[in-house]
Amino acid sequence: MNILLITIWKPRKGGIVTRVENLIRFSKHNFSIITYEKYINLPILRAISFVVYGFFKAILMRFDIIHAHYAIPQGFLGLLLKKVKKKPLIITVHGSDVLILGKNRIAKFLVANVLKNANYIIAVSKYLKREVVNLGVEESKVKVIYAGISFSLENEKEEKGKEKRVVYIGSLVKQKGVDILLKAFKDINAELFIVGDGKERDSLEKISGKKVYFLGERKNLDKIFSKASVLVLPSREEGFGLVLLEAMSRGIPVVATRVGGIPEIINKSGFLVERENVEELRKAITLILNNRKIAKKFSYLGRRTAKKFSWRKMAHEVDCIYEALVS
Repeated sequence: MNILLITIWKPRKGGIVTRVENLIRFSKHNFSIITYEKYINLPILRAISFVVYGFFKAILMRFDIIHAHYAIPQGFLGLLLKKVKKKPLIITVHGSDVLILGKNRIAKFLVANVLKNANYIIAVSKYLKREVVNLGVEESKVKVIYAGISFSLENEKEEKGKEKRVVYIGSLVKQKGVDILLKAFKDINAELFIVGDGKERDSLEKISGKKVYFLGERKNLDKIFSKASVLVLPSREEGFGLVLLEAMSRGIPVVATRVGGIPEIINKSGFLVERENVEELRKAITLILNNRKIAKKFSYLGRRTAKKFSWRKMAHEVDCIYEALVS
């Protein structure tokens, strides 16, 4: 079976690219990809140019199913192709396409209509499924399929001396809450490594204190993970939070906000705090850094929890949807 994937793709990084990469790796079907060829700084122009470019490129291709990752603009392009090519459409929603865009009335209307006209919706968490259903999409056509980790790549956390290192890995954008982490970190005696880039980087660097290091994008995160005492994800909104699984599989204790799909991952395997609560975040980080017993407990529980998530399982569940749509 030939699947047309409409998605962001390399050289961009992040949870979506990782998910698509592993879908291609473990699925038994064949894939073609439509993605951004060039970047335009204005979001509206970028979306319009992508839809026009993608439509004329895909119209000449042969495929059995359209699978878009993100509701807008990828899902909108998928809907156009569905109507013209008469092929079924699946949309995987990842978070911000529903949680962020959905706050704007026009965007909310557009997202809701795109999702309602898809044959199937894949949500990356139960929380996101509820948000999609709240937009008026039939619950019966929304399925939760979690992300996974590559167990062959998991590594042991380094045994360290007295160095205490807090790590954040992700985009430097408002919804990730890095500004809250920086405020919480001011009274913590440790180093803070911030890995990633984004439009908020300059403003975040201005409010950062001592022992805060902005490392930018890193291709290989193994060395970063191996030196981490605790990984923090202080998001205001989060569809899933794949980086938490990656840390937990390596035995790194985690602290994250109680938003979106994060509680489904962590449960009791780490500390959950309220979003934008600087003091609660500070206390949770400090407790892990200063209490070896708690750190070891979360290290063990995190590894055990992470083993429930695999890319092979994710790809198999997606394959089942593909096959059901063409049977």
